[in-house]
Amino acid sequence: MEFRYRINYAEIYASAEYITEQERDRIMLSWGNEEGYSTRMKLQFSPEKTVYTYGEPYELNAWSSFKDNYFIIKNFAESTSMLYLESLGKTYLIEDELKVPKWRIMNELREIVGHMCMKAVTQDTLKGQEIVAWFAADIPVPGGPENLNGLPGMILGYEVNGTQLLVEAERIVLGEPEDPIKLPKKMKGKKVNWQEYNESVAEFIDLSVKAKRPWYWSLRF
Repeated sequence: MEFRYRINYAEIYASAEYITEQERDRIMLSWGNEEGYSTRMKLQFSPEKTVYTYGEPYELNAWSSFKDNYFIIKNFAESTSMLYLESLGKTYLIEDELKVPKWRIMNELREIVGHMCMKAVTQDTLKGQEIVAWFAADIPVPGGPENLNGLPGMILGYEVNGTQLLVEAERIVLGEPEDPIKLPKKMKGKKVNWQEYNESVAEFIDLSVKAKRPWYWSLRF
């Protein structure tokens, strides 16, 4: 399954009231593309497990061609997850129980790549984000892109704070994957659980806000 991951820095920084006007103007000159910036992500799934990482970029430029260490493995049979990522200037290996958001399922429908999807909403209180997800009950796997899961069907798209971040499936191929995701032979990083990692994130966001500088460069939005 291929996803389009599109982030809109113009909207993100326009809503960041804690940064100075000069800093906001400087950032907007560099990143204020109204269309946002996109890259591809890919997810491979079975009823018991999903693996998620970067796909091929849309175009070869400095932003879209950069791929850091980023893998998410969710094991539904064992209710565990593993996240390998670069964050806060370090490489982390987060191994813990499967983290499931608190969802509210709504009475709204939309179609994504031929699948009728139902709307669900949750809040990320750590980053101050409202997340709207769209899941397909006809794909009975409780997975999805990024750290989203726990709905009665595969999440095929989601939005963060309106259109600040849009992630949506563009292609689904059932059966054996054409190009299986290969994990690094050795995953070297700081080993933590979710509580330890989230404490570091909360501290960094708090310090960034007090210093009137954006936290988005060091954390995945």
